Amino acid sequence: MARIVIADDSPTLRRIVTSVLTREGHEVVATVDGIGAVQAVFACQPDAVVLDVQMPRVSGFIAARLLKDDWQTADIPVVMLTSLDAASDRYWAGQAGVDRYLTKDFEAGELAATVEEVLRAAREGRPALKAEPLELSEEDVLSRVCDLLDRKLFESSVAQSVTAIAVTASGLEGSVASLLGVLQRFVGYDLAAVLLSAEREAYVAVGKPTAREHYDAFLSAAADAISSYGGQAVGAGELATRVAMAGGSIVEDVEDLANPDQTEMSTYLSMPLRGHGGAVVGVLALSSSVPNAFGETALSTLKLVSGPAAIVIDNARLAGARTAS
Repeated sequence: MARIVIADDSPTLRRIVTSVLTREGHEVVATVDGIGAVQAVFACQPDAVVLDVQMPRVSGFIAARLLKDDWQTADIPVVMLTSLDAASDRYWAGQAGVDRYLTKDFEAGELAATVEEVLRAAREGRPALKAEPLELSEEDVLSRVCDLLDRKLFESSVAQSVTAIAVTASGLEGSVASLLGVLQRFVGYDLAAVLLSAEREAYVAVGKPTAREHYDAFLSAAADAISSYGGQAVGAGELATRVAMAGGSIVEDVEDLANPDQTEMSTYLSMPLRGHGGAVVGVLALSSSVPNAFGETALSTLKLVSGPAAIVIDNARLAGARTAS
C-alpha cells in the first residue's frame, strides 16, 4: 500500500480519484489546492502526488515545481491530472518536473496504471532521501513560492544576458570579453578566464589587482582542468594569453597586476565548456584570494551560465574558422 496526496478543488474529482486509488489499496490524503498539497507532502512524505493544474491560490504547476526543487520532496513522483491539454500545458508540466500527465477524461484503469507506473519507477530508481515530517504554515508555503519566483527571474535574466552576446558581440574575442563582463555582474572574482584547448588561447579578465603567483597558479589550474574534463590537453606555457581588466582595458604586462597585499590564490572554481555535440572546447574558470569565496549562489550561477556560454563561444569559434578559410 502506498500513501498518495491528491489535490483538486473539485469535490467530484476528489471523490473519483480517491475512490479509484483506495480500490487499489492505497491510502489517500486529499487536499483542495496547491498550498494544501505542499503542506500535506511535507507533513506526511507520501509515495506519490496527484495534482490538478487550475486550483485556487497556488496552481498545480507551482506546487509541483516547489516539490521538485526541494531535496526533501524531489524524488516523490508527481502525476498531473487536468482538463488542460494544449502543447504549452504539457511543456510547462515538463518544466515543473511532472512525471506523468493525464487529462480529466481518463479511465479509472488508466489513472490506476499511471500511479502504479510512477510508484514502480520510484522503487526501482535511486533510493529516495526520506526527510523528517515538516509542518508548514500557509505563510511558509507562500514564502517558498516567492523565493522560487525570485530565483527563476534571476536565472532567466542571467541566461538572457549570456545568449544576447551572440547578437551584440563581434568575433570570438569580443564574445569572450562580453561573457566575462556579464559574469562579473553576478559573481565577484579576482580573475576569470575562458581557455580554449584547440586554439590554445586564454582570455583572462582581471576583476581585482592580483599577485603574479596567483595569476600563474590560476592559469595552471585552468589548463589542467581542460584535460580533466576530457578536452584536448594543453599546458599553461603553451597558451597565447590575452589579459584585460574587467572594464576592457588591455594589460600589456602581467607584472602590472602586482598587489603587494596578496600572495596566493585561495579559491578556484571551473566549469567545462561543452560545444556542439557535447565536446569539451574549453574551460570557464574563476579565482579569488578570499578563502571559500564562491558560495552556493555563485556555483548555481556558473552552472546556469556554462551551457549557453559554451554554445555562444563555440558558434563564435566556428564562425571565425569559416571566415579564415
